[in-house]
Amino acid sequence: MRAEVVESDDATVEDRLGRYRFIRQEFGPPSQMLLIGGAPAMLAFHELQRSFIGGNFLATVLIAQVFVEHSLGGSFVLAGEDAIVDSGFANLIEESLQRGWISPSLAARLHALRTMRNPYTHPKVGLHARGHMARMRDTEIWDPYDLAEADAQEAVRIVVDWLRECSQDERPRDDGAEPSDGAS
Repeated sequence: MRAEVVESDDATVEDRLGRYRFIRQEFGPPSQMLLIGGAPAMLAFHELQRSFIGGNFLATVLIAQVFVEHSLGGSFVLAGEDAIVDSGFANLIEESLQRGWISPSLAARLHALRTMRNPYTHPKVGLHARGHMARMRDTEIWDPYDLAEADAQEAVRIVVDWLRECSQDERPRDDGAEPSDGAS
């Protein structure tokens, strides 16, 4: 078993390094931040990065929504508005937008994350407008692995956009500079 794990690691190391570089470019170097979404947001934030680097693209999309939904929900918990917390991701986005807690452009990005995630979590038959086959058609990405990878990259970017706009202590680097991680 050890030999199989080592062989698999060796075969995928360059792909993982490329994804690690992408994460470092998007998030910048590790930093401290205040996450108002509680333990689920903290776990999701760290697992999002590790999942993407490991090539777990479906998990990355799902975890991105977990992070943002718990983070938005945390704001309503702090405001004592538990009914809004329980009202679903779409409503959390709209309520946050109406209160001026997020910009219209970020709200649109969060809705894009929500609709990106839905075909993965809710089965639909054939070319149903909210189904996976329709998503493949609309994106013109026909390989399910390629679509999942593209979705995962976009989900990471949406989380970074959320952090740039909403996090008190985290401002991911957006200068486009290559991270200095010693690997090239």
